[in-house]
Amino acid sequence: RRALLPCLPSGRRSNGADCMRHVWCSLVEVDNAKGKVASKDRGELELAARGSRFVRAHDDGEEDGDQSAIRLCQCTIEWADGSARVRREDGARVSVPRASLSGANPLDREGSDDAASLSCLNEPSLLALVRTRYAERRVYSRAGRVLVALNPYERDAAFLEATYGEEAMAAQRQAALKRPPHIFEVAHEVHASCALRPQSVVINGESGAGKTETCKHLTRYLTAAPLDEGTAAVGAAVKRALVASSPILEAFGNACTLRNDNSSRFGKHFDVQFSANGVIIGAFTSAYLLEKPRITVHLEGERNYHVFYMLAKAPAAVRESLGLTKWQDYKICNQKGTVAEVTTWNDAAEFEDMHEALLKVGFTEEARLELYKMLVFVLQLGNLDFKPGKEGSEAKDPKQVEACAALLQVTPQQLMDAISYRTMGGGKLSTYKVPLEPRAATAARNSLCAHIYCLVFDCVVSVINDYISVYNAAHCVGLLDIFGFENFKTNSFPQLCINFTNESLHNLFIEHVFKLEQEVYVKEEVEWNFVSYEDNQHIIDLIAKRPICVLGLLDEGCATGSGKDSTVLDNMHATFAQPKYKAYTKPKKSSDRTFVLSHYAGEVVYTIEGWVEKNKDELSPDVLMLLEVHSQFERLSELARADTQKKLEAAESKAKPGKRGGGGMKKKTVAKTFSEQLATLMEKLRATEHHYIRCLKPNQTLQAGDWDNDFMFKQLAYSGTLEVTQIRKAGLNVRRPLKHFYQYYKICADDPSALRAGTVTKRTELLLKQLGVDENKYRVGKTLLFLLNFEIMEQLDAIRTERVAEYVIILQSYMRMLKPLLHYKRAKRCILRLQGFCKSWEIRRAYCEVRAAAKLLERWTRTYLAHQKLLDMRESDDPALTPDKKREALLKILYPAKHGRGRIGLSGKRRPLRIQPTRTVGDDADEDEFVEMPRFEVAYEGWLVCKVGQMGKYEKRYVSLKQGTLSLYVDHEALQVVHSLNMASCAVSLKSAAIEVRRADGAGLFLQKRRRFKASRWGGGDVVVFQRDSLAPEASEAWAEKLQASAGEARAVDGYKMQVSLDGDQDEKPVDQKVAAVIKEGYLRKKKEGTFGKWERRFFVLYNDGKLRYYESKAKAEEKGAVDLRWFALKEVEEEMEVAEDDTGESAGLRVQGQLFKVVKGKQFSLISGKHALYMASPERELCDEWIATLQQTLALLYQKSPFFNPEVLRVYMMDGSFTSIPLTENTHGRDVARFMCKKHGLNNETEWGLLELWDHPGIAGNMTERKLPGDELLLDQTLVNWERAARIRFGIISQVPASSFRLVMRKVTSLLPQARTKKEQQLEFCQAMSDLREGRFTSPDNSEIFDLAALAIFKDLKEGMTEEEQDDDLVLEEGQLTDQLHNYLPSHMFRALANKRRGLQDSMVEEWDRKVVRAFNELTRAELIETESMSEVRRIVQSFRMETELNAVAATRMCIERVRLAPLCFSAQYIAEMWSVDKILKVLVVINAGGLHVYRLGPSPVLISTFNFDTLVSWQSMNDMLITNIIYATKHDHNKRREKLRFLTREAIHMRNILTKYAEVVLANLVKRMRERDAMQREDDN
Repeated sequence: RRALLPCLPSGRRSNGADCMRHVWCSLVEVDNAKGKVASKDRGELELAARGSRFVRAHDDGEEDGDQSAIRLCQCTIEWADGSARVRREDGARVSVPRASLSGANPLDREGSDDAASLSCLNEPSLLALVRTRYAERRVYSRAGRVLVALNPYERDAAFLEATYGEEAMAAQRQAALKRPPHIFEVAHEVHASCALRPQSVVINGESGAGKTETCKHLTRYLTAAPLDEGTAAVGAAVKRALVASSPILEAFGNACTLRNDNSSRFGKHFDVQFSANGVIIGAFTSAYLLEKPRITVHLEGERNYHVFYMLAKAPAAVRESLGLTKWQDYKICNQKGTVAEVTTWNDAAEFEDMHEALLKVGFTEEARLELYKMLVFVLQLGNLDFKPGKEGSEAKDPKQVEACAALLQVTPQQLMDAISYRTMGGGKLSTYKVPLEPRAATAARNSLCAHIYCLVFDCVVSVINDYISVYNAAHCVGLLDIFGFENFKTNSFPQLCINFTNESLHNLFIEHVFKLEQEVYVKEEVEWNFVSYEDNQHIIDLIAKRPICVLGLLDEGCATGSGKDSTVLDNMHATFAQPKYKAYTKPKKSSDRTFVLSHYAGEVVYTIEGWVEKNKDELSPDVLMLLEVHSQFERLSELARADTQKKLEAAESKAKPGKRGGGGMKKKTVAKTFSEQLATLMEKLRATEHHYIRCLKPNQTLQAGDWDNDFMFKQLAYSGTLEVTQIRKAGLNVRRPLKHFYQYYKICADDPSALRAGTVTKRTELLLKQLGVDENKYRVGKTLLFLLNFEIMEQLDAIRTERVAEYVIILQSYMRMLKPLLHYKRAKRCILRLQGFCKSWEIRRAYCEVRAAAKLLERWTRTYLAHQKLLDMRESDDPALTPDKKREALLKILYPAKHGRGRIGLSGKRRPLRIQPTRTVGDDADEDEFVEMPRFEVAYEGWLVCKVGQMGKYEKRYVSLKQGTLSLYVDHEALQVVHSLNMASCAVSLKSAAIEVRRADGAGLFLQKRRRFKASRWGGGDVVVFQRDSLAPEASEAWAEKLQASAGEARAVDGYKMQVSLDGDQDEKPVDQKVAAVIKEGYLRKKKEGTFGKWERRFFVLYNDGKLRYYESKAKAEEKGAVDLRWFALKEVEEEMEVAEDDTGESAGLRVQGQLFKVVKGKQFSLISGKHALYMASPERELCDEWIATLQQTLALLYQKSPFFNPEVLRVYMMDGSFTSIPLTENTHGRDVARFMCKKHGLNNETEWGLLELWDHPGIAGNMTERKLPGDELLLDQTLVNWERAARIRFGIISQVPASSFRLVMRKVTSLLPQARTKKEQQLEFCQAMSDLREGRFTSPDNSEIFDLAALAIFKDLKEGMTEEEQDDDLVLEEGQLTDQLHNYLPSHMFRALANKRRGLQDSMVEEWDRKVVRAFNELTRAELIETESMSEVRRIVQSFRMETELNAVAATRMCIERVRLAPLCFSAQYIAEMWSVDKILKVLVVINAGGLHVYRLGPSPVLISTFNFDTLVSWQSMNDMLITNIIYATKHDHNKRREKLRFLTREAIHMRNILTKYAEVVLANLVKRMRERDAMQREDDN
């Protein structure tokens, strides 16, 4: 099967001569008369060549004629025109037409250990693989999932140690990835997988192929698993017991056959039992299909079971105690053709092992002796012969009867009556005995012998199981050692049973292999039409599918008293003559008492001689009575009674319920018992995951190194290993690793850039499409590429060869170019170097100019430093500083090269900041100069030890120095302020132990001459002292410098005069910074301090430096107070006009002398900074309006001096907590930010998302905490200005505002689409839904829905946190597991309500909430939901989903979103508007969602006023800034519907109209859909 010379394709020639090939060929038949080739099996000849292809020759000739089988050894194929001639060594030639030849591929993997990886999957390839490995003394190979094991027949200790020793077992355990094929590999795999599913190993093969040894090696590996100290004793005991049980079972169940000296004549299913942690704890042996006919009859050249000969050759003491003589004296041992001596089996030595082993597995010496006596009885009973007597038959030797009776402990007459007579009739009064003929008596004797031996065998197995096995094993590994397929020259009833067993196992094997082949396609996610494969079920049905089958007809023949073999054979010939029984063949000669069955391994000729007698396993009631009642052999009687009881229980369990009658148990034949045991075995195997080991004999000489090709080929056919290759060839035959294929053949692509893809699977598909490969001839899996044949590989190899040649040519051209290229590069380097020298001269000249300028700058700098040093020395009072030293220091600064370098030593004192004018317009000296506004540069944040007030206590505080303000906080997160100072009015002094920041006398937030306002917010302290001991000396000095610099900056900023234009025209002249100019002045009313302060008239003057001063009169002689507006915000005071009514009910005005005057109320406003407020008013509203407008414009400019919020960048938060920094300009609108965020986060529909501002206090118009920003609102000039004003109202003087006080958040404001389009959008929707649930925006009539939603959210979080292996596990929550996490899933107001309650009540309430959440979790995820009228909406949604599929994390997310979005305040568009009705005007919150239009009263917790769904809303339209809606409604007491108009005044009226229209379209579409569905259902009902 291996090629000797490479071969070329059939179409190529070499110099006109024929191309010769030398190949190895398989067995064929040649028609000598006609010179044609005919395949022996399938009509085809396979010629396997090693080169580029195989050749398959199909025979088109006739099959009749004189044909003789010959072997084509080394031969030569000559390619001629039109045909191929096969020439043997002897010169004979056979011609084959070229048209009948087809190509295939050769063995391309030398040294492969798996036949499934071979290119060509056929019998020669598989046989060549096994032979090559056998020659290398590697006896194990693989064919897919089948392990092929060759019997090495080696006795070499070094080979056995290397193959089966401890090092070999350790190597298999330590192998991390792929293990070579070995028996230990199978053992390791089943041991590792038994925890997942029960495992079975099916060991099959020829007799003598090494099945028993293979089972021993498997058992040894499993028992040799590493144990810890606690389990070592148990494992060692089990191992010793298993080793001891092996010689016992071999003695009782093995025999010498034609092919094996130690052949197992029963099927042994060996369950190795393990604990939950993988420790071996026992073993259980199940015996199947014991060959009972061998006990009395065996073939020539064989012998009976070993134990008979071992007992007859036992030591003299044992034989004498049992009364045994030599083995030739017993007919059971000495039949016709019995083998006298077995070369590989020593009866005497094996008896010693068995004799000792019986005591190690649970037998006592007394029980062992009783066991031997039972075997001796079988031997003695086999010598009992019969002859015709007066009545029936009688014993030829009465002494033999007495010997048998003595062993059985009955009388000779009782023994003879049981064997030579049969009790007939029914009932006690009508029974009678019928004498038996010698033939029938002999059959009864044989049945008794077989029955007693089976009892002994079952007893041995039972005792071993009781001693070794356990009943609480967690995992099991089953080992099945069973006889292989048999085809002898003469095949009898035992061969039929054995081959029937192998047919059943082969059917299971085919089913398993075909299923694995399909699993490869499923695992690789390959779409392929799985081909059907014809199995051997028809032959199984022919043998055992009752009532019409071979065994059924045999049992029918045995049922009749006069049944004969010839009658059964004739019945089978007549029954199976139909065409459907194609596996049954009648012999051509009618005189042959045979029939032929076509098994999977070939045709077998069965001789039906003695079948009826062998099949009769009948024990007459007399024999059973003899064993169970009359015999005084207690142990044997117990076994007989237990066996009868077991059969009765089995018959009762299989009896059909309701069937009448049946007065007794039917007699079973050997075939019936055999079939039932086989069915039990197959059922057990199908319940496990099975592995296959095919044991093969390399030769029939039983010698190491010999090889028999024919015999091996026949075994491969018998074992079914070739079926694996046939199933493989039925699908996509050629398979290659995907990554390797792509890397190897991507060079063939015309456009490599087009192969870019995310996965290698996609890249391979693109490659094959680009190469034009037929899509029906390949499939691309996850890790493998499947090809239909090797033609594609040949084409790709040809393309690759051409591409490689092209690249080689290109590479050669580059190599030829290398020398000129190096010469060019050297010339280029020289030119560049010359250019560099030329350019360096220009660079040096420029350097000299820069150096001269640097020296000039250095001279002026040293002059400046010397001047600063001179100023320091003038201010210094150090007496040691003499004029000479001063001169020396100055000279070192000015001329360091001449007088030496020295430390300059400046004091570093920061001198007062002076505002220097900056020329920004014009270059001439006479043009005006503008001064820019100073900016704060000094900033600091950190923890320092300080105290407030001289009497305060030192504490560690978080200190913030920004915008000219010093603030002390409790911590750095909440920013809860302790004290704050305006550094513009403070002085900093550095003392020995402290740094003191003191507010100047008379300086405050705002001043009055008589009394200064004080607030508890600052603790009444005018001084803040910092401890210097807590800081390093350098750090304390740096901190003092920062404070002084901040104070200077604050005073500079406060002293800056701004340009304020009230008429809107910008003055082009600069502002005088020396004298503050008046912006506005006039008389106003001012409220005195205190709650009940009175109003007084003062003259107010507003200056352009940001100060508001008020005087006693217009003369401004005496200043009563001043306010620094930089820290204040303007707030108008809304007051209700109180007008009394007269007796008539009419409003009364001001009556003066009987005349009624109209009362016109003035206006009041205030300036607020934290806890401080300055209230002003005027009876003239127009005057107040003018002051308000002026102050608003001034404040907007003053906020630019020290803004709390960065005017350049603004953070926008998403619902998942992430944020994005948005750059701000003067033209940045709200819609621009929303559009940018949608694009950045991949939100497809930007119209569904809106920008909301969230405050942590109800300060938005209408006492709200959130507001949707209109699309046209300017963020810099409107939103941030509102935040600046609100921050001053709430905090006053402060260095920084907490980040959570004011935020911009992107929220989904509409729910027009049912589901999110992207995963990111869905996650944001879920976060928004949970935020609405926690913040109380979700409302529902049924409070249990809150706990249901919390349960769904918990389920989603748990599932997302699990691995892929944990996803299939059921989730069950218990009470108490979620107590600490409930605040993340339940509304926060529920926990705030518990804050003021006692601790015990708080704990009980939280426990109750936990129970409700856990109950809802388990009901929604695991329990069955029954639909009721009171079912909540959440459960209704979950029920409808769980009816279709299982609950998962994605579904839980969608269901949470779907339920929350139905609530009015969730996922809705909200607008603040004025509602105009017939009788009043209200400022309200308008909410629009899928449920319609909802009106809420403004406030931190909006209260619902009315709801209008789309049944109530008739029409709507927008006019300018007003939305007009027409509604139809009916009151509670009046059922008549009324029509009314509602008007909402808001800037976003057009947007509200568009939202209502879109929702109405969705509602209408759903309504039409439901109507159509209802009509369709109605039509179906009518039909």
